[in-house]
Amino acid sequence: MRYILFCFYLSISCIACVDTLDMTPENSITFANVFETERELEIGIMGAEASVRNEATGQDLMLIGEYSDYFSEGSAALLQEHEAFMYERDWEWFYRVISYANAPLPYIDDIKMAQERRDFYKGQVYFFKSFAYLHIIRLCGDCVLIRDEVEIAPQGQTSWVKVIDYAISLAKEAVRLLPEWDELKDANGNAVTHRARPCKGAANALLAHLCAWKAGCKYMAKPEDRDYDEQELWKIAEQACTDIIKREDIYQLAENPESMCTTVLVGGSKESIFESIFRNYWDELAQTKWDQSVAPTSIAHYYQGYPVITGEMMGNIQNMSYRITNETAENMFQKEDLRRNAWFYRFEYMRDSVDTDITGGYAYPYKYRQAYVSTDGGAGGGYFINFDANKIWWRLADIILLRAECRARLGGNYQQGAIDDLNKIRIRANAKLYDPSEYGGNLRYAIFKEREKEFLIEGGRWFDVLRNEYYKTELYGGFRTVSNQDIIDGVFFGVIKNSYFWDNPLLRQNSYWLRRM
Repeated sequence: MRYILFCFYLSISCIACVDTLDMTPENSITFANVFETERELEIGIMGAEASVRNEATGQDLMLIGEYSDYFSEGSAALLQEHEAFMYERDWEWFYRVISYANAPLPYIDDIKMAQERRDFYKGQVYFFKSFAYLHIIRLCGDCVLIRDEVEIAPQGQTSWVKVIDYAISLAKEAVRLLPEWDELKDANGNAVTHRARPCKGAANALLAHLCAWKAGCKYMAKPEDRDYDEQELWKIAEQACTDIIKREDIYQLAENPESMCTTVLVGGSKESIFESIFRNYWDELAQTKWDQSVAPTSIAHYYQGYPVITGEMMGNIQNMSYRITNETAENMFQKEDLRRNAWFYRFEYMRDSVDTDITGGYAYPYKYRQAYVSTDGGAGGGYFINFDANKIWWRLADIILLRAECRARLGGNYQQGAIDDLNKIRIRANAKLYDPSEYGGNLRYAIFKEREKEFLIEGGRWFDVLRNEYYKTELYGGFRTVSNQDIIDGVFFGVIKNSYFWDNPLLRQNSYWLRRM
């Protein structure tokens, strides 16, 4: 019963308004007497883990910027300035992550447990807060900075540069305090076998991405916020990546692209560094979030049709929101590249043997192999609900290619290491090794294009484009012609939802979008 009351109180308190938080609870259940044991502490912090999972449900993060040969008229990917509502970003769930993480923080030192366990829980708190800020910053730019507060009064936004500095400091603490994945234990002393619990490797991945974002996106900062050395940030990111990669006993690339699809994206593999668990929890998802059928957990939902969706006709691919032509797939992946037939369903057969009236000339993405299908009626004995896979936030290939980017940025003695990292991913794919003549000798652009290929249909390209300042060539429509002032004013960040101003009148709308409302 105590745990039931605990969970109820925590869920209510983390979303309540300031007036509610100021009230004295009539049932006497307070944070002070809820967090009395290690097990209660663990349950509380798991609320942050659950909120991360909820945020991965139905969020595009960031669908605009993903590679596609087709865009509907009015697509957000084309920067339709007259339709600001299309660019609204929902930061609510990420602030819930912060709220859940902050709630137990004042009580960790009062609970009887070994110091290493105390450090472990503090490390988790710091990780989740930093993780939330990474996503808020990349999606929204300037935002409300909450440090350790549980009771929050209205306040305005803080510069994203200052917020990311805070997030970096949290990530560094998480790296210092958290054990490696193979040393994780729960409150009962049992080994943690999944990859959804923060560990040192996950914290290093977080630190690397935070530093890389701040370094690469200096051009997006206001002039008064640009007084920092991006080269030092690239060095920190490079070292954080190295600390992950060198742990070959914990993290390993899948044997080949086919195995990546059938094991890594499903969840729980050695290539995974941090993920959210969805497999076997679809009923819970339906009860806590919304109907399973309208809660995509992967960007693949917008790309993939046949043959994942049971009972659908082959021509379903022509109705997908995002589409890739056979010609594009062919240019992206040479014939010997194993990713061509791993990422796309029977590529040569679908291209050459199936009527183009059926295919529309589009390739059939097939990265996510397992579908969760209803058991009650529908064509083929059921209808498509979701991809039966976990949300993989970071996998080892991401970290290897991010290190390659860091090394290319640093140049000098780091240059050969960047090429070696790039080739490591190409060797796995059986692709041609790097040639200095590629892309006019632009190694960094070659690494970017490799990330585009490796993480196709996984999300993240938007952030890669912005971090590398490639928006004029790699984005679409109006994004290619924005001015430097537009960028400083927040064209790449989202519109703040009107409802947020009701709760916090000190908020100010993104300057770029304010001019167009």
